[in-house]
Amino acid sequence: MPKSCAARQCCNRYSSRRKQLTFHRFPFSRPELLREWVLNIGRADFKPKQHTVICSEHFRPECFSAFGNRKNLKHNAVPTVFAFQNPTEVLPDREAMEATEAAGLPASPLGLKRPLPGQPSDHSYALSDLDTLKKKLFLTLKENKRLRKRLKAQRLLLRRTCGRLRAYREGQPGPRARRPAQGS
Repeated sequence: MPKSCAARQCCNRYSSRRKQLTFHRFPFSRPELLREWVLNIGRADFKPKQHTVICSEHFRPECFSAFGNRKNLKHNAVPTVFAFQNPTEVLPDREAMEATEAAGLPASPLGLKRPLPGQPSDHSYALSDLDTLKKKLFLTLKENKRLRKRLKAQRLLLRRTCGRLRAYREGQPGPRARRPAQGS
């Protein structure tokens, strides 16, 4: 059974065989980190199972450690890159929150915010206006259907023309092939 990314609005699948795309299981052995992952996923009442995965597109490059030829997540990596986020949204700074909690102060996400870096626009998760995209998709599908009908008609015309040409060359009457006029 192929696995799919659990993030909202992500359609990456394990079966896609893209070399640079990796899938990572949820950290069940670390409940605090698991809670952060689930909150960041952006799905209401989401409860991951043992084999639920999230793809590498939702992690920043600095979340990975290059050890050997495998792409591994660092110990405290948290997915933070999602399609439903606006680049101007802010997320609490993890190190600052940990330092505040260690000092015995309550963690206030309102006071500890940093802007997200701008998401590159050449990725599928950077698309924002869903209604415009739907309209564009349906217009493209309609155009595709029209072009397929036109292609089918052209193929039929080509097949008929080839049949007539073959019949004319062989001197046999084909479908609507005219015989050369004989001298009387």
